[in-house]
Amino acid sequence: MTQRERKAFDALEELDRRSVLIGHISAVLGYDFETVMSKKGGDERASQMAFLSSMDHEISSSERMRELLEELSNMKDATDEQKALVRVRRKAYERSASLPQKLVEDLSSASNSCQNQWFDARKSGDFKSFAPYLERLVELTKEEAHLTSKGRSLYDTLLDKYDMGFDSAQIETLFSGMEKTIKAVMDEVKGSSKTVSPKDEAFLYEHYDIEKQKQFSRQVLEDMGFEFDRGSIGEVAHPFTSTVGCDDIRITTRFEDPNVTSQLLTIVHEGGHAIYEMGANSGWIKGTSLGCGVNMAFHESQSRLWENLVARSPEFWEHYLPIFCDMFPTQTKGVKFDAFMRAVNNVKIDDVRVNADEVTYGLHIILRFRLEKALFDGDLKVGDLPQAWDEMSLKLLGKKPDNIQSGVLQDVHWPGGMFGYFPSYALGNLINAHLWHYMEKDFDVKDAVKQGNLVEIKEYLSKRYYRFGAVYPANELIEKGSGHALDASHFDRYLKDKYKALFG
Repeated sequence: MTQRERKAFDALEELDRRSVLIGHISAVLGYDFETVMSKKGGDERASQMAFLSSMDHEISSSERMRELLEELSNMKDATDEQKALVRVRRKAYERSASLPQKLVEDLSSASNSCQNQWFDARKSGDFKSFAPYLERLVELTKEEAHLTSKGRSLYDTLLDKYDMGFDSAQIETLFSGMEKTIKAVMDEVKGSSKTVSPKDEAFLYEHYDIEKQKQFSRQVLEDMGFEFDRGSIGEVAHPFTSTVGCDDIRITTRFEDPNVTSQLLTIVHEGGHAIYEMGANSGWIKGTSLGCGVNMAFHESQSRLWENLVARSPEFWEHYLPIFCDMFPTQTKGVKFDAFMRAVNNVKIDDVRVNADEVTYGLHIILRFRLEKALFDGDLKVGDLPQAWDEMSLKLLGKKPDNIQSGVLQDVHWPGGMFGYFPSYALGNLINAHLWHYMEKDFDVKDAVKQGNLVEIKEYLSKRYYRFGAVYPANELIEKGSGHALDASHFDRYLKDKYKALFG
């Protein structure tokens, strides 16, 4: 790198770090919005968020940014990290430069207003009053996608916003294969003599002291390697993880679900997100656009790896069930290990995505993927979403939701403007099965889980993947860490083998 390029890169890094700071400030306001903001504070909060979005847009699309990127377009002897920062900032510039500042502000304001209305609609079940806010947000999102499409469909443009690595046609092919695998496993469990009855899992729905639940969950998080001096736990209606600072990663959970394991699995899921963010915020990339997860599919692969491949495994409960039973002796009295495992991994239809079991979860994502694709392809109107949701649910899950709150109003993603995000959850399942397959070849993962040595898994993942943050594109990171390109067959094999062992 020449002296001139070095100077230009330093200036680019300074702008990038300023952009990340604005993002962290926005995240603080967003966390506050979800947790403690007053009911009447929504309108001004929308203006505050719009103002910050405008500031970030000014940096990302500025003439100074264009000049620096042009100066660095042919860098020589640059490190992978330096090349990556230029790559990431160039993509952000191209996107930002395509969008008028007013549209950026309108989108931010509309998403915050829509999300605020969603809280009320979710409580009342009133979709009709909520629909105009969602319609406004969809129209603005279509305008945004049109301006940044580069010849792609609107929905493919939204997928690219989350760096999926796949277009909608490729995702549909992957999801069609996943749907067949899921339904094959569902049929096997349904035909098993070991099928779990309501009576068999009734112990999970008894009263469990919330403070003791918190104590148990915290112990698991500590064993996972969650750094409590860099993170915290809050309570919300819809759990999430938020990076409000490089050393301030906040996770949330809820205790309203009747199944005691729902809260634990939620906190392990969000803990997986947080551990990934903590690992990515290290070294020189800390505080830059590279100090974060590479994309949302990989992010969800980590949350669901910890939730499903670790916390739903027999090895996990070999270690933690005695501790759990000591804390809740009355509720677990007489429950045998095999019966506990089948109850924790029971396969049954639930209207609510976050409560879904490991097998049927993918169907919830396929439902949302197909609906939002139809919405942006022009085949579906916002006002028709409730009926379309019910029909798609009947087709994929075999039943309509019991009410609109557990149907189209259950998720915060669309009110928050996160169209195109949902596929990341199911793609994450494909990725985590791939990573797990090759991790098992490198050390005895099952024994580590059985001993409660979960931090060994964290250290392995940190060394192979987390510490690189967003330096390498997801597919390159997967191949770099595992030695192999992503292979979806590992998910198929994992799911079938696991449930055959449990219910065969």
